[in-house]
Amino acid sequence: MYMNEKIRKIRSKIQSFDFNTSLTIKVLIVMIVVFLTVLMFPRGESIEFEYRIGSIWGSEDIIAPFSFPIYKDERQYEREKEEAAHAVKPVFRRDAEQVDRSIDSLRTLSGRIKAAIDFELDHREREAVRRREPDVQEQLERDALMLQEFKRDLSVQFNAGEWEALVSLREGLDTGEITSLEELRATIESFVRDYYRRGILNKPKDDIEHEDIALRRNADEVITPVDRFYDISEVNMTFEEEISELLPDDPAKQSAALKLGSYHIRGNIIFDEEETGRLRTIAREEVPRTIGFVLENERIVSRHERITENTKLRLDSFRRAKAERGGVTNLWLQYAGKGLHVTIVLLLCGIYFFLFRPKVFNNNAKIALIALIILMMAFFAYLSHAVNVDAPVEYLIFVPAAAMLLTIMFDSRLAFYGVVTIALLVGGIRGNDYSIMIVSLIGGALAAYTVRDIKHRTQIFRSMVFIFLGYTLTILALGLERFETPMAMLREVTFAGANALFSPILTFGLLIFFERVWKITTDLTLLELSDFNHPLLKELSQKAPGTFHHSLVMGSLAETAAEVINANTILARVGAYYHDIGKSLKPEYFIENQMGFKNRHDKLSPRMSSLILISHVKDGYELGKKHGLPKEILEFIPMHHGTTLISYFYNRALEKKSENDVINENDYRYPGPKPQTKETGIVMLADAVEAASRSIDEPSVAKLKATIDGIIKSRFEEGELDECELTLKDLTNIREAFFKVLVGIHHPRIKYPGQAEKDKNAGRLEQGPLQEKEYKETGAMPPEETPTEPGTKR
Repeated sequence: MYMNEKIRKIRSKIQSFDFNTSLTIKVLIVMIVVFLTVLMFPRGESIEFEYRIGSIWGSEDIIAPFSFPIYKDERQYEREKEEAAHAVKPVFRRDAEQVDRSIDSLRTLSGRIKAAIDFELDHREREAVRRREPDVQEQLERDALMLQEFKRDLSVQFNAGEWEALVSLREGLDTGEITSLEELRATIESFVRDYYRRGILNKPKDDIEHEDIALRRNADEVITPVDRFYDISEVNMTFEEEISELLPDDPAKQSAALKLGSYHIRGNIIFDEEETGRLRTIAREEVPRTIGFVLENERIVSRHERITENTKLRLDSFRRAKAERGGVTNLWLQYAGKGLHVTIVLLLCGIYFFLFRPKVFNNNAKIALIALIILMMAFFAYLSHAVNVDAPVEYLIFVPAAAMLLTIMFDSRLAFYGVVTIALLVGGIRGNDYSIMIVSLIGGALAAYTVRDIKHRTQIFRSMVFIFLGYTLTILALGLERFETPMAMLREVTFAGANALFSPILTFGLLIFFERVWKITTDLTLLELSDFNHPLLKELSQKAPGTFHHSLVMGSLAETAAEVINANTILARVGAYYHDIGKSLKPEYFIENQMGFKNRHDKLSPRMSSLILISHVKDGYELGKKHGLPKEILEFIPMHHGTTLISYFYNRALEKKSENDVINENDYRYPGPKPQTKETGIVMLADAVEAASRSIDEPSVAKLKATIDGIIKSRFEEGELDECELTLKDLTNIREAFFKVLVGIHHPRIKYPGQAEKDKNAGRLEQGPLQEKEYKETGAMPPEETPTEPGTKR
């Protein structure tokens, strides 16, 4: 019982633990990034200036504080080791017993062939004599089976023509140069002995890279040309030529003799792979690692001296010697310093998130995503430093891809800070290579700039030109400063061009992956959702055309308002499109979709009408989840009403209540929550303003202004905007934006003769006699909502 209780408590703690906002998780993510990044830093002391062959040393003179060896360049050292190993000649040994084994095998096979042929000749004689005797037929069949068994047991199989040629030799019927089977065997044996006497390699000559081999016999070794020996293919070819000359007019005999001899020819000059490998290992180990010494107090490099290949080797060796002399303690101090370097960079990034991006700071999933992108770039930097190639591979660190990903998934400001962080880490991982840090910073900043207002996915590829231009100009500037050769700068620009080509491709692929795994809603996702062919919008336009038109006008209002207060314009517009999708399930209960005289609410109680109106929020949310709408869009569905009161039906309920009825105001309020973001707050205001503006008779500038002011003031006083980030200045700007859009929609038109009477009659038909009377008598707005109450809308 005690254990079960303990397990329950642990489960309860785990379930209540908020992984997405926990400070512990944040610290853990930072620790992992610091640890992995420090491991990628180069081991050893860094000389605090970048140096390349051909550049000018800009620091003070460096005097050796102690003597140290000058190590060869790693590529040169590996090349020399391979050359030394290749110089070792392959070792072969002569197998003196192979000739005896082959001759014995040939004689054994010849004896078995003789026995088989003798049995067959006897069988033929018996068959000729006894064919007339029916009682011996069974014995003859058994003999035939036995003969087949004899032939199958032979190690070499002959076809019918070859076998008959051998039979004729056994019978001694031939009159040519070879008249018997025994004579054929002796001739083949003579050829084989000659081949073994010269030597047959068990390895094809094409696979032997040297012209000579080291032929060993016991302790003696003789360097012998490869051409003095046969290999298997050559000996078979020679044997075939000699047999053809010996038996020129009998193809069957030639084929039988070739099979008989070729089967027993094996290599007797055997490649000793183990000994050859051992000698090559020794040769590699004997290659000297150093090419000289720098003595104590000797000058390593002078100020303003051009860096030559030898100078670079001396500087590299000095750095290595300092690291080796430091020992374990110094190594730990190095790692501690590098860890502090990374921690400071990440701390500055974290402070920026805390102060200016609280939504990102409070979302551990997004922090983990940013950390993963940083680690990816750090790993590219590590590979470029660790890979031992004579090429400027540092320009294949895809910092522009990281910049574009951060811009598209977050925004350009966060991307710029991310690029600065990545560039600092890349420079450190590459051994304080500040030139690549500057190049990465400029290339990444330009990449972020190109996708800051992205409208479609293919726009990512437009950034290729800007990335290449940024890299090229920076490389030329740094190259001219260091007096690099044009060829060296051209190589660097070529690799930068590869970066500009592959960064957008990498961005395109990773963006899809991050959107799916992290459920990130980017502007690209929102733009795809704004397509009116989306199933939800298509269904809304068909089943609830009035609501669909209302959503389109709302989208224009919301987008304009979001632009003037620097909110996300695309999010506000798309949120407006989907905020009322729940009405597609019961469109006839909402007045903007009622095309006739009857209003469904006339026969319903106020409570039932309010439940139907409130249900469109829940229905819309479930419908959106079913179709996979992102969380950011789903929030608009409940938040665009907040906790506002459905005042029309609440007032009707108060009018109709009896003495025993209890009317609860909360029953006539939307469940909320209130808007939590600027965008949802804008859509709440746009919803009420658009509905109210359509109910104004003969709208004028003064009426529109009064309606907008009244709605915004009402929502503010009711506290519906308390939980979003809209300020009083924002509300003022929103009011002006709404006004400009509505004036454009409700601009005055020229009245044609008789048009006024037609409009009046059409208005009665749209409203219906009962509704028109109620509205005029009560001064109320249509039954969904009033200008100051965000209940339902006309």
